[in-house]
Amino acid sequence: MIVIEVLILIGVVYCLFLATRLTILDIGFRQKYERYLKWIFRIFGIFLLAFFVAHLTLFYPKISSFLLGHGSFGERTYLPFWERQNIYLLNLLYPISIGFFVILIGLSGLFIYTFRKQHLRLWRLGKEENCSDRIPERLTTLFKVVFGHARFWREGYPGTMHFLIFWGTLFILLGKGIRLLSPLTGVTAPPQTIYLYASFLSEIGGGIILLGALMAVVRRFILKPQRLDSKPDDHLKYLWGFLILLTGYLIKGYRLALGGGSLPPDSFLWAPISSLLTPFILILPSEPLNELLLWHRVLIHAIPATILFAYIVVSRSSLEHIYLSALNVFYRSLNPKGAIKPIPNFEEAEAYGVTEIREFTWKQLLDLEACTRCGRCQDNCPAHLSEKPLNPKKVIQDLRTHLLTQGGTLIPVDRPQESEPFPLVGEIVPEDTIWSCTACLNCYEQCPVFISCFDKIIDMRRSKVLMESQFPNELKEVFRAMERKSNPWGVEKSQRADWSQTLGVKTLAENPEVEWLYFPGCFKGFDDRNKKVAVAMVKILQRTGVSFGILGPEEGCCGDPARRIGNEYLFFMLVEKNLETFERYKVKKIMTTCPHCYNTLKNEYPQFGGKFEVVHQTEFLKHLLDQKRLVLSQATPLTLTYHDSCYLGRYNHIYEPQRQLLKAIPGVILKEMERSYARSFCCGGGGGRMWMEEHLGKRINEMRVDQALALKPNVIATACPYCLTMLEDGLKARGKEDSVRVYDIAELLEKAMRD
Repeated sequence: MIVIEVLILIGVVYCLFLATRLTILDIGFRQKYERYLKWIFRIFGIFLLAFFVAHLTLFYPKISSFLLGHGSFGERTYLPFWERQNIYLLNLLYPISIGFFVILIGLSGLFIYTFRKQHLRLWRLGKEENCSDRIPERLTTLFKVVFGHARFWREGYPGTMHFLIFWGTLFILLGKGIRLLSPLTGVTAPPQTIYLYASFLSEIGGGIILLGALMAVVRRFILKPQRLDSKPDDHLKYLWGFLILLTGYLIKGYRLALGGGSLPPDSFLWAPISSLLTPFILILPSEPLNELLLWHRVLIHAIPATILFAYIVVSRSSLEHIYLSALNVFYRSLNPKGAIKPIPNFEEAEAYGVTEIREFTWKQLLDLEACTRCGRCQDNCPAHLSEKPLNPKKVIQDLRTHLLTQGGTLIPVDRPQESEPFPLVGEIVPEDTIWSCTACLNCYEQCPVFISCFDKIIDMRRSKVLMESQFPNELKEVFRAMERKSNPWGVEKSQRADWSQTLGVKTLAENPEVEWLYFPGCFKGFDDRNKKVAVAMVKILQRTGVSFGILGPEEGCCGDPARRIGNEYLFFMLVEKNLETFERYKVKKIMTTCPHCYNTLKNEYPQFGGKFEVVHQTEFLKHLLDQKRLVLSQATPLTLTYHDSCYLGRYNHIYEPQRQLLKAIPGVILKEMERSYARSFCCGGGGGRMWMEEHLGKRINEMRVDQALALKPNVIATACPYCLTMLEDGLKARGKEDSVRVYDIAELLEKAMRD
């Protein structure tokens, strides 16, 4: 037992030394006093070592002498077990606990000060953003994520690990808090039942934490997933937490052992772990020395626990996520996920996008500090997985590091002088990084605390495009074509509806009284392969008796590519033209075939006054199927897999209508790819990437095709023209275009109706 106590003491000394070192660096002494720090740490280390040696020399030999029988034996006092426990509680543990909570009150004041200096001051560097509306909805999400770990369970192992640590901590705090109330209700022997329950709660809580922490240690230091990067603070918090829990159990076990005689028969029910340790507890024949040992062990537990709270308050430990992540969840954007925020006062603004760190909003700066480096974003980012320079976690961490240098430190010894704006793109974030993003939104979808890299990249793109006119060369023609011809190809607008000439489809100019505006989009209007999808959809609508029309040459690009590339001016111009057309024909209902058009019209046009109902064709087709207006009769067996479009799935949570439509086709066997639903792998065409060359890393569309081919399907089904084009190109690159085909769901349904 002495060996164990010596090891505990060594661990405590090490934790205190490392925590002191990290804290001194965090609060701002690194830059100005760096040359003195090495000597300070050496002196502090020598002091702790001297204390440790003195402790061993002066204290433990006395124990040895008693063990060898050289000490004087005091008369043992045999009091009933519970009365003896109450003496220890009232005379030792409660005074120390009260002192601990008094210190915590002081630490609360220190927390307010450091929070203002270390965090609030940084966020105030950013621009305003209203994130305080819809409080009930925010609180509901907060409780689901914090207490229910709603977004953690997407990955079973780390989700379980974090859940155990979190709830174990709550159990300990609840149990200890209840037990401290016993002096107010009267100390009895045996204690009241509620306090036995509290004891059980705190004991089980500690065991749950140890289990979760063991899982965390195995994962971080043995399994070592590539996405995790370990820092000194990471192993410090595990060791420190383990020592505090272990000393807590030993204190209770020692107190139980000092009760005299055997333990009560029900001790395992309210102290299931501590009671198991009592046979191994060292009990001396001297009552005063036993009391001294108890004081010693309590302090070895209480002092490190107190300093841990101080460490969390003062340092920039990763344990800050306890409150920063909760704040980020509460203040998350409640706007549609797929909607990019407009530039405020666009027509009067003098600067566009984000050039320097201060041009982000305060909430975006909170995002940077709330990141815990878990790496879920990089594990699901198609750009990162295809070996491109974009790593969402690294972007957030690099911006965070830069933010900390701009905001100063707790001790204002290294606050930078006023200087010229420090450009982010090129200095902090490489230019190739911002152009690698496909805007798939997987970083935001997978983050447990709603941190997005996507919105920051869009803001930096806006700065490069609108302020500096710097963007990939191939986009020049795309911008010119969209501005002049209202489509990325630059084809004459008069040809937009050529695909419909033999179908008898009327335009709104010919018949403005239709119920639905069918909005095919640029791909259906100008891409030969996707024209077939529009034809199939129109035939379905005609056979089912739907009242619809098209705009024909009056239809313009919705503007999605321009906005996600960063050309807000071009997007604004396209929106104005389309809204004028919609208003002229009093459009109230719009049906789209392209998820990009769907998302833009539904979630972004309302920012500019657009008020209409928008549905995607798969939603509409599912409605027709439910009404039994869509009768399917194909009997040819067909094995297919469905590729989720980012703009339908992650952007708008539309996953099931497509699958239900495919399953309704007789003879179809639907197989799911490993990355499907919210984890679906992007086709590589979003975020304007459809119009840019792919020079770096692997081709994202070919990677997605490989995932589909692993299932050996006859058909890859999709509901997006971008995805259809990218997947067909991927099949051609793999030489599989003859054996595996890509079809839009509308094409499959129309064929099933014909058969």
